[in-house]
Amino acid sequence: MKYQYKKGILYFYFFGDLDNLSVCNLKDTIIELIEKYKPKTVKFDFEEVTFVDSTGIGFVLARYKQLEKMKASLVLCNLSSMNRKIFSMSGVFQLMKEERNEVKL
Repeated sequence: MKYQYKKGILYFYFFGDLDNLSVCNLKDTIIELIEKYKPKTVKFDFEEVTFVDSTGIGFVLARYKQLEKMKASLVLCNLSSMNRKIFSMSGVFQLMKEERNEVKL
């Protein structure tokens, strides 16, 4: 994972699988970065993500709740068609937006 903070937006760029193992490795760092920067918006870029499981969806929902308490928003970016279907079935698009072609590192 890589990240950048730019004009009030905190960007996270994920790679590979977003599953139980990767979430365990990323979660604390991402929580701390959100608390440090207190962004108005967080954008998760999934362009390089090959697989998302229920743990990954739970992680995204937990970050949504964290940001909601801060009156900030979460946007999912560059989802593949398969990952979009997985997130759509989970109902997350009722809570957050999706965008294409976000700023790259």
